[in-house]
Amino acid sequence: MKIKFLFLLFLIIINNIYITFGFNNNYDQLNSFDQSSSESSSGTNSEGCYGVPNPHTVYTQKERLVASVSNGVLYQTGPNTNQLYILHLYGTPFEMGEAHGQLLKAQIQDLLPSFMEFAQVAVKQFIKSKFAERLPAFLIYIIETFGVNAALDYVSSATKPYTPQSFFDELKGISYGAEVDYTTLLRIHSFAELLKATCSIVGAWGDATLDGRLLQVRALDWGIENPLVNHPVLIVYHPETGNGGPFSILTWVSYVGALTGYSQRTGVCEKVWLTYNGTYTHDGIPFTLMLKEILQYDNNNIEALNRIYNTPKTCAIYVGVGSNESATVDIIEYSSSTVRVFDDETPFPGFDPSPPDHPIIKNIVYVDRHSQPSNDPCLANELISTYGSISAATLIDTVGKEETGDLHAAVYDFSENVIYVSIASTNIPFPFPNKTMPSPAYKNQFMKLDMNTLFNLPNPTNNK
Repeated sequence: MKIKFLFLLFLIIINNIYITFGFNNNYDQLNSFDQSSSESSSGTNSEGCYGVPNPHTVYTQKERLVASVSNGVLYQTGPNTNQLYILHLYGTPFEMGEAHGQLLKAQIQDLLPSFMEFAQVAVKQFIKSKFAERLPAFLIYIIETFGVNAALDYVSSATKPYTPQSFFDELKGISYGAEVDYTTLLRIHSFAELLKATCSIVGAWGDATLDGRLLQVRALDWGIENPLVNHPVLIVYHPETGNGGPFSILTWVSYVGALTGYSQRTGVCEKVWLTYNGTYTHDGIPFTLMLKEILQYDNNNIEALNRIYNTPKTCAIYVGVGSNESATVDIIEYSSSTVRVFDDETPFPGFDPSPPDHPIIKNIVYVDRHSQPSNDPCLANELISTYGSISAATLIDTVGKEETGDLHAAVYDFSENVIYVSIASTNIPFPFPNKTMPSPAYKNQFMKLDMNTLFNLPNPTNNK
């Protein structure tokens, strides 16, 4: 333990040396695993889109009970090609983690070694690519000199003072319940702080939608050539009284940070801010845990913004926050030194006037998967062409036409308290044989989930 502490101290000193002597000047943040292009395209249809509408009807069959333990119950849903676990958790953070580990033990034990092996290769390839300039120089030095795990340990150490104890308690519960290494769980959760995602965000309401309802899109483009595709799960948290409200995150077994989440009170999503050139730090709360706390504790976008303003932050991202109370969505430029809020009347993201391919649209906020300002006309054209009749169905088709949301995609319908989710195909084991790739989420069947039912499910193990 003492040796590890001294090693981490050494890494922090290296970081400070790089900052002091100017080796960590302005930079662009990391792109995603798949390094989606930000170049302009002519498209293949009148809207300038390469993709096609989603060809499937929505999957509406009832979830199937799989198993239950104390403080947890596991269901499964979806067609045979893309199965999704739905995991309900109750009790203290440790009890929730323990139930998570017990119910998904085999899946967690399968994912951890394969993902860590994948991460070692992916990060080393990344720092040799043209995108390496987006990684701070001192982290490249750590990776090249001490390995990927050392960089992940550094991130864990730097963010620890700002991280809620409940996070560590939940991971300890998973470690105990699934009989897996706690340090490995910490490293996996540090990975998102290194590699952000080239995703898409949409919020639409009022005059823009079919009946004025609030809709929000989260499309996660994080690449599908990785073992995460085989282990998706929607976690539904039922906190103890006085510890926030019920909420959900669309994630993978053993990963409890929020990249995609919905509570009906709020909905969250994010994408990498590629053109950010400000200060860099890991001395703050990991962004996935910031988003999780918004879901658990905040009742509207004002409370969420206050949390973002008043909490030390790390990396540079765009955050989408939907509020059922105000029936609007804000997009926020979020970094350790910047918080700027954009609504449907503000040139986004920080450009005045708005770029031609990102016009201001009343009652809509949006950002596509490309580097901003984007030269791709697809998303804006789709939103304009469906304006006044935007619905969950049209947004599912827009995701398909934009070809965004390869790993997973979600549409939040606040009025109905329903979410529609799609995941990459799960029926091809990793590593994929004979170069057979999973189908991306935006091409797959979306599943309709009634969150009224899911959020109000009592702990069935209380009756045992």
